Amino acid sequence: MRAIIITEFQKIKRCHIMLIGIIGMALSPVLSVITQQISIEDAKIENFDFAALFNSTIWNNATIFMPIIFTLIGGYLIDREYTDGTLKNIFTVPVSPRRLLTGKLSAIAFLVFVLGGYSFLITALVGLLSGIRGIGLLTLLRGGLQMIGIAGGIYIVVLPVLAFCGKRHGSFMGGAVVSFVLGYCSMFFKTGSLRHIYPFLACFTLIRFDTSTFMNTTGAANGILGFFSLAVMFLLAVIIVFRSEGYGISKEKRVRTVGRFSLRPAQRDRQTKN
Repeated sequence: MRAIIITEFQKIKRCHIMLIGIIGMALSPVLSVITQQISIEDAKIENFDFAALFNSTIWNNATIFMPIIFTLIGGYLIDREYTDGTLKNIFTVPVSPRRLLTGKLSAIAFLVFVLGGYSFLITALVGLLSGIRGIGLLTLLRGGLQMIGIAGGIYIVVLPVLAFCGKRHGSFMGGAVVSFVLGYCSMFFKTGSLRHIYPFLACFTLIRFDTSTFMNTTGAANGILGFFSLAVMFLLAVIIVFRSEGYGISKEKRVRTVGRFSLRPAQRDRQTKN
C-alpha cells in the first residue's frame, strides 16, 4: 500500500490537472472579496473582516469549488491508468485491483488536505492584499482548522462518487458534474431533516461553522446526525471499493489478460488467487 501511495505522488508531479486545484482554490477567496464589493448594501456582510473572509471562502469552497475539484483531480488520477495504457502492466504485478484503488484514494486524501492548507494560505494572502482588517492569531487558527476540516469532510462526501467512477473508464467527468450539483444544492436545505443529514451540510456542522449568514438558518444543526451522515458516506465508499472487480474488468478477463505476459508459474498462481 505504501508503495502505491508513493508512486501516485510521483505521478502527481507530472499532472497538469493539478492546475485546476491550484487555480480553483485561489479563485474562491477572490470571489468572496469581489462579491462583497459588487453586492448591494442589503446583501453585503457587515464588518467584512478576516473572519468573514474565511467564512465566505469556506462556504464557496464547500458548495462550489471543492466538490468538482476533488472529483476531477481524483477521477483523473484513477482514470489515467486507462489513458496511459498502464493498466495491463499493473495486472502483471501481484496487487489486487481493490488494493490499487484503495491506494489511489488514500493518496488523493492526502492531496485533499494539502489543497485545504493551500486554500487557507491563499485566503490569508488575498485578505492582506485587499487591506481587510481584523487579522489575529485566533482568527487564523480557527480559519485554518476549519478550512482543512471542510476539505476532509467534502472528500468523504464525494468519496463514493470517486470509488464508483473509478471502476469505469472516462466516467469521472460525469461524476464531477454530479458532485457539483449535489454541493450546490446545499444552500436549498435550510430547514427540516435534510439540513441535519445532508452530507455537505453535515460537514459545516462538524467543523462548527455558522451557516446563518449564508442560508438564513436559525439554531444549530444536530452534530450526531451529521456525524452519522458522513459515516454512511464513508461506509458506502468502502462497500463500492470492496465490491470492485478492478476498473470495470472482471476477474476472469483479468486472469486471461495476465496470461498473455511471460510470467513465472508462481507469479501466475498469485494472480489467479488475487
